[in-house]
Amino acid sequence: MAKFSGYIGSYTEGTGKSKGIYSFSMDADSGVIEDIHLAAEIKNPSYLAFAPSGKFLYAVNELGSHGGKPQGGVSAFAVEADRSLKFINTKGSGGEGPCHINIHKGGTFAVVSNYSGGVLAVLPIGKNGRLGGAVQLIQYQGTGPNKGRQEKAHAHSFTFAPDFSTGFACDLGSDKVMLYRFDPKARKPLIPWEQPFAAALPGCGPRHGVFHPNGKIVYVLNELKSTVDVFAFSGGLRSGGKGPSVDRIQAVSSLPKRSGKDSIAAALRISADGKFLYASNRGHDSIAVFKVSSSGLLDLVDIVSSGGQHPRDFILAPQGNFLIVLNKDSDNLVIFKINRRTGLLKKEREYPALSPTAIIFRQR
Repeated sequence: MAKFSGYIGSYTEGTGKSKGIYSFSMDADSGVIEDIHLAAEIKNPSYLAFAPSGKFLYAVNELGSHGGKPQGGVSAFAVEADRSLKFINTKGSGGEGPCHINIHKGGTFAVVSNYSGGVLAVLPIGKNGRLGGAVQLIQYQGTGPNKGRQEKAHAHSFTFAPDFSTGFACDLGSDKVMLYRFDPKARKPLIPWEQPFAAALPGCGPRHGVFHPNGKIVYVLNELKSTVDVFAFSGGLRSGGKGPSVDRIQAVSSLPKRSGKDSIAAALRISADGKFLYASNRGHDSIAVFKVSSSGLLDLVDIVSSGGQHPRDFILAPQGNFLIVLNKDSDNLVIFKINRRTGLLKKEREYPALSPTAIIFRQR
């Protein structure tokens, strides 16, 4: 009976009731979750990422101050045999309110998005998993038409392409998807492409994105309008080696035509075979299911209740048979069975989870 281990990040301050990062195990066949327990006590570990080796776990500490400076923190842990986390070290995130972290496939760099500060930061990682101080800080500028949410830049996430040679950052504040080449040998690894950004529609607020497994399509979830933009990604270099061309080819809502509620989008995931895309809606408290065509375009096929309030994050379990949703405001974790043929979801069971904000599986 195969089991997978996973970890849950959470809010510990404000309305948070949690104490830090929690560990759990999941049966691959039944989707039953067991042994949810505290793995590391730490403040506001709101987003998590594994090193490619699976030996180290990294968390952003969503804070306004760290080390006497207006910035959050990034913490490194070694994963022990019993799934406990051994603290290694913490470094400043380079900006206030870090909300997302991604690790390069070489395991030598972490890219951190600082929402409140509008800063994208690159931190080096040593062979022992230890974080170094930021080697690159990119301060975003710009505003959008939503005066309450787009009063300044808000770096929200960074996503690598499948080959890790390039990637994009979502700036919710300026309605831009910033485009970069990633060179791990460079002094500053993030290098803007000749086309420096792709534009979302005004007031949409790009939040999270994923690449199609073929590397030729990019999907971006817009928080403020609850829409998904589909971008064609050239996959090759334009004439003169100036980088990929990125063009929006579709924009589709993740909400029903008459939702009746104010809602903001949160998380976006794609199935390993690239046939289905899923998005979470906070306020409407639902998961949208999209079928992906052979050309990469989306067709909304279903919207199901998330089984709680404020589905901040969700994930597709290894092997692709289950989808797990974290509902932050109702303190619960909900398991859905995935129909592998249609992509549709059926609620199976739920578990208590305190102020959950992020979930990740250990792949090794």
